[in-house]
Amino acid sequence: MASQAAQPPPGQSFFRVFGGVGALSFITYVGEYASFTIVLAFLFDQLVVTFRLGTVSYAYIGFISSGFLISSGLIAIGMGHLCDKYGRRRMMIIGCILGAVSLYSLLIANNLAIRGELVPFAVAVTISLVGLGIGHGTYTASTLAYGGDLAEKHQTMGKAYGLVDGAEFAGYAFGPAVGTALAVYFNSRTDVFIISAAMLLIAAGLAVFLMPEVRSFSSGEGQVDDHGAGAHPDDHGHSHSATWGDYLNAFRTPIVGVALLTTVVGAIGFSAFFYDVPLYALSLDKSVTMFKSIFGYFASVMAIAGVLFMVPFGHYEDRTNRRMPYLVVGLIGAAASLSLVFFTATVETFFAAAVAFGLCIGIVRVSQLVILAEASRPSNRAAIMGTNHALEHVGYGLATAFVGVFVALLGFSDAFRVLSGILVVAGVLFLLYGRWAKVK
Repeated sequence: MASQAAQPPPGQSFFRVFGGVGALSFITYVGEYASFTIVLAFLFDQLVVTFRLGTVSYAYIGFISSGFLISSGLIAIGMGHLCDKYGRRRMMIIGCILGAVSLYSLLIANNLAIRGELVPFAVAVTISLVGLGIGHGTYTASTLAYGGDLAEKHQTMGKAYGLVDGAEFAGYAFGPAVGTALAVYFNSRTDVFIISAAMLLIAAGLAVFLMPEVRSFSSGEGQVDDHGAGAHPDDHGHSHSATWGDYLNAFRTPIVGVALLTTVVGAIGFSAFFYDVPLYALSLDKSVTMFKSIFGYFASVMAIAGVLFMVPFGHYEDRTNRRMPYLVVGLIGAAASLSLVFFTATVETFFAAAVAFGLCIGIVRVSQLVILAEASRPSNRAAIMGTNHALEHVGYGLATAFVGVFVALLGFSDAFRVLSGILVVAGVLFLLYGRWAKVK
């Protein structure tokens, strides 16, 4: 079989080859996260205002968010196997349709709330968000696998994943701001769900044209390609199918295990700011009326600050050859930034905290990934990075669950003081371990 060109064929630029999957990644993530932040505000309105459940509402909001985040992270592992078996495009379409149906079903939950049926409302929202989480895991696995197929074919792995993962994170960053703007413009939470569902359906339609399969897939009896023709005998699938043992084995190297644990801690801090600070701002709309219109922007500002800072900081970290000290500085800085929003409840303070927290989380994420990349080998790097992704979502889920309980029991201010303390203690412990293990 002829070797593949190191770059896209003549007449096909990099963005012509990879732009389709990058666009699909961006559309799905903007659509999903435009609604997810609004779902939290929607739950706040229904449980606190309509059903008058008070602070106990935050515990439910935390647990339902946790279910969404953990299921979306862990389901991506299993969906990756199905993408290998049935094809990237097919699973992409299925994931988008499932996500759209889940968002549309929130309209049913809204009608139940209008009728004052609390238990059916809670059950309906739970089903909707778990379905959205499964859809998220499915189209995320599809786009990442498809990007890898194209990157392998054109031998441009780093650049390709930079585009695909960057498109996802950009959607993740801009989604809450888009959702907030739409909610304010239409003066309706449910209209945002309808628009997001439409975006996912558009992505499903575009996948038909923008994701032609580039490899063969198993279909019961032998190998067939996307058009049903027999596959070339040299066109083999993956020789090894990942198992749960591969992910657990990632912890066998001590420094890798510790770096993976910092992923959980960092994700807890990120999730708390991304999901709970907007809710805190929304709860203050009586004293700071502007918060009602801009509560979703803080999450986007934080995420954008982190994204813009990661690349230049990565270059700086390469020159200094230091990892663990910066990781610790990032965690402690994140704790300080998180506590900043509770000193004075002003728009300026919240935006300053969002920028500072984004910079600190950028430091943490880059340091973690560099440690993991340097401590891994080609034979186990995929499993380690996959475990890192799964633990990141576990951290998101744990944060929303526990912070929701803390807020219900202690209120927002004390809950975030506890969380800030956890981040500081974790940073100190990781620093002590780094010195003991002589990790630079």
